[in-house]
Amino acid sequence: MIVSPYLSPVANPVSLVEMKLHLRVDNSTDDSLISTLINAATEWCEKYEGQSYMMRSYKVYLDHFVNEMILPFPPLISVSSVQYYDSSGDLQTLSTDYYTVDTDSFPGRAYLTFGQSWPATYTMPKSVIITYSTGYATTFTAATSDILTLGNAVFAAADIVRVKTDQSDLPSPLVVGTNYHVRDVSGSTIKLSASVGGAAVDILDAGTGTHVIGFASRGCVPERVRSAIKLIVGHLYEHREQAGEVKLDTLPFGINNLLMERIFV
Repeated sequence: MIVSPYLSPVANPVSLVEMKLHLRVDNSTDDSLISTLINAATEWCEKYEGQSYMMRSYKVYLDHFVNEMILPFPPLISVSSVQYYDSSGDLQTLSTDYYTVDTDSFPGRAYLTFGQSWPATYTMPKSVIITYSTGYATTFTAATSDILTLGNAVFAAADIVRVKTDQSDLPSPLVVGTNYHVRDVSGSTIKLSASVGGAAVDILDAGTGTHVIGFASRGCVPERVRSAIKLIVGHLYEHREQAGEVKLDTLPFGINNLLMERIFV
């Protein structure tokens, strides 16, 4: 199995504004440095846990079909396509009738539907290509036309979602911890309603800061993960000028205990 990033996330789980509040930094002198440390800390946490925090897409390459195809870096949102090189060497897209997608398992998987059989593939490496989306949350911006523009287009009509922001100023009248229903999906834009089939929420302003949206069943990025990222960045920022041997030790603060949902694929 070979896993390759396809579409990268558009933001990190912890914004620069949040991180500077955590560090008690009130100037912009070190903004570039802090942003770099956030990137590094996020990447470390994701690789340690084997998860994706902000929504993105991957491609998995297999040498042949297997009955159960595990899809790394959960949580799995959806499978966009399963492609394969047929016995003549031509690239084909497999009908969704052949496989079932399990987004409830952690990590998610795609497996052969009962009564079906996999088509023959060309005898060569990477003859099967699976494109899929993972992650907890993506960013969004809002307009008074009631439209939300997403950083990554992953939601479908009737999905139940929740929203958060980094500066306690969501687009009015959206509220943290409230379930909303997705409607009017068009590419990377959606509208929200307060009930199934209800009218679109009347967005009154754009709010302030970085806003994120995720599935209500999973929430946005877990707070334990965001806390771990903040602690790592704080440690690296405090000791950024030092290179003593003590700095090569395991990171402090029990960070490993916060990152308890490790996935091995």
